[in-house]
Amino acid sequence: ASPSYTTPAYAPTSLQVATPGDRYGVAVPPRRIAWSESTTMIRRDARVGVYIGPTFKLTSFNRNPGLLLGADFAVLLGERFAVGLAGSALVTPLAARRDDGRTLNMRTQYAGVTLRVALVRVKFWTLGVGGLIGGGRVCLNDERLDRCVNRAAMFVAEPELGMTFAVTRVLRLALSGGYRLVAGQTWSGPGDQQLGGLTGTLGFQLGKF
Repeated sequence: ASPSYTTPAYAPTSLQVATPGDRYGVAVPPRRIAWSESTTMIRRDARVGVYIGPTFKLTSFNRNPGLLLGADFAVLLGERFAVGLAGSALVTPLAARRDDGRTLNMRTQYAGVTLRVALVRVKFWTLGVGGLIGGGRVCLNDERLDRCVNRAAMFVAEPELGMTFAVTRVLRLALSGGYRLVAGQTWSGPGDQQLGGLTGTLGFQLGKF
């Protein structure tokens, strides 16, 4: 009968290849990240961009359509967040009735801080949400005296849903829609609901993306 051989208890059953992360041929488990070492939404090596451009906003004041002309400036963080400043002024004076029944031309302008977040990015198209928080003023202008005879300060919040299209490497087209919420001082002109309204904005962004 042929002799039988048994495998020693210390003999390796498989070929072990040491890697740089191994110690003495034994794999070292990956280091767990501590609670204080959590990752951030924006990495240190995230790309930073900047843009500026004009905006054209169609909206309603006192139930009348109007056009606001403005400007938008922002800093892009990692192509995901945009933080900046924006402002608009009414360029089509609208008729508004005062408490005493007299009709005057209403003018307004407001500005504030903007924040936008990109939700979906597909090639040259981006969908995101954002908004403006700031303030401004509204006044009733007497054309005969050529001056503002009634004015009031107002707080403005303008959330919106928008999308951008990368036309070239330095130019983007922005389209958005939202609603303007107004909380103003007590005055003799239109109230907060009349000063607020739906908005539709067309903008051009020129910069480094």
